[in-house]
Amino acid sequence: MNALEAAAARSRWARRNVGDKVLLCGGLLLAAISLPPWPAAALIILAVVASAVAARVPAGLFLVLWTAPAAFVAVGILPLLFSITVDGLVWSPTGPQRAAEVVARATAAIGCTMLFTVTTPLSEVLAWAARSGIPRTLTHLAELIYRMIGTLAGTAKMMHEAQAQRLGHVTRRGSLTGVAAQSANLFVLSFQRARRLGEGLELRAEPGASDVLAVDRPRDGRFVIAAFAVVVAVVIATAAVRGWWP
Repeated sequence: MNALEAAAARSRWARRNVGDKVLLCGGLLLAAISLPPWPAAALIILAVVASAVAARVPAGLFLVLWTAPAAFVAVGILPLLFSITVDGLVWSPTGPQRAAEVVARATAAIGCTMLFTVTTPLSEVLAWAARSGIPRTLTHLAELIYRMIGTLAGTAKMMHEAQAQRLGHVTRRGSLTGVAAQSANLFVLSFQRARRLGEGLELRAEPGASDVLAVDRPRDGRFVIAAFAVVVAVVIATAAVRGWWP
């Protein structure tokens, strides 16, 4: 069990109904992508942090997961800062504002997604998805991909530790050579594991054969009301600040 799975299983909200958490995290996510970044993004980030504290999520792990996609966001805002004209690449006057809006939206949206991830075990999500009418084939495929990623991550960690024990990280050149060799081996191994998963799926021929035991969690009326109130409060506060009221 990796750190993410352990955090989800030990979370204070791990035994809450998945639909209740979907209402909170999904509602905040919709607000993050549909409302103006100011002040919605700031309010959503505040709500996510407060929810993470209430769920007793490990602060260090949550911060790492929240900031992990920062590189993708940084690359994504580069085209907003510059414009291509007949004179070449020029600085866009409105670029910084648009980039700030993208960063704010992305930060808020990532926080909502990670909050759901670190408070909901995968087995609970799959069981809830099956009860909600999502085709079992899709949930089974998602489960297989998740298992494959976990296996490859564990294999990569063991390769790294084995290389370190052979003093392969003593020099920079050795480190680069080791990383290249490990990446090549992992690339080949990923195809082998994928083929084995595919063969297992064909032989099993029943998507529900790998179902896991999941307890049917009752809905918590107070949590549902609180989640709905948080989302509505974000919308109302944004409307008030933006002057949408007549």
